[in-house]
Amino acid sequence: MELRHLQVLVAVAEQGSFSAAADHLGTVQSNVSAHIARLERELSATLVDRGAGRLTEEGELALARAYRVLSELEALATDVGV
Repeated sequence: MELRHLQVLVAVAEQGSFSAAADHLGTVQSNVSAHIARLERELSATLVDRGAGRLTEEGELALARAYRVLSELEALATDVGV
């Protein structure tokens, strides 16, 4: 699992769509889709209901963990003065 996958999941959740997440991240929609697909394969779970355009229950659980992981990494960088 890559940190970037979690960052992309957060962007999709916060921006509301793959396209908006791509704009926010300065990339293209296909990259966002690929990151989410890889994360879904690694977790063996569908995280985004593409038809409804929202996170699944598993996606919401992954999102909560992603926020915690990213927060901890930010705290670590702050602690060591990066």
